[in-house]
Amino acid sequence: MDRNIYRKIKEIEGKDWTEKFAEEVYKDIENHKYFITNLGKCTQIDARELPNSVYKKYLHLLEKEFEIINPKVIILFGNQVSSIVLDEKISVSKVRKQLFDKKINGKTYHFYSVYYPVGNGRFNIDKSIEDIKWIMKNLSIQNRDILRNENKKITV
Repeated sequence: MDRNIYRKIKEIEGKDWTEKFAEEVYKDIENHKYFITNLGKCTQIDARELPNSVYKKYLHLLEKEFEIINPKVIILFGNQVSSIVLDEKISVSKVRKQLFDKKINGKTYHFYSVYYPVGNGRFNIDKSIEDIKWIMKNLSIQNRDILRNENKKITV
């Protein structure tokens, strides 16, 4: 993410975002090839927890999004969403920086769970940022190693 955009996001309250600023953020997201989605597929005025039934109702749509986008890694925010998507009880505090694999329609996807940085989760926002940076750094290292191995295969 562009540092200037990141700084503005931190400075501007969500309710104060203009349409122009939102478009700036969306353009930055598009330029950096990362995707954001919401399992709940609904919007609330606050960060109240939704019942598990709402998330489970839309899980098939999220999995369809995975098939369309084919992401290298998926970051799940919070215990509740992580538990529903991975179909096992997850406590982010116990699984930080741990890779999970899940097969969906014959393809394996890679997941990490991080703290939900909104509402009460804002108390763990530093840990969320730390974990996301760690994930991105390790993806860069993995990609570099893959490229090196591919180049070794090509070299005769």
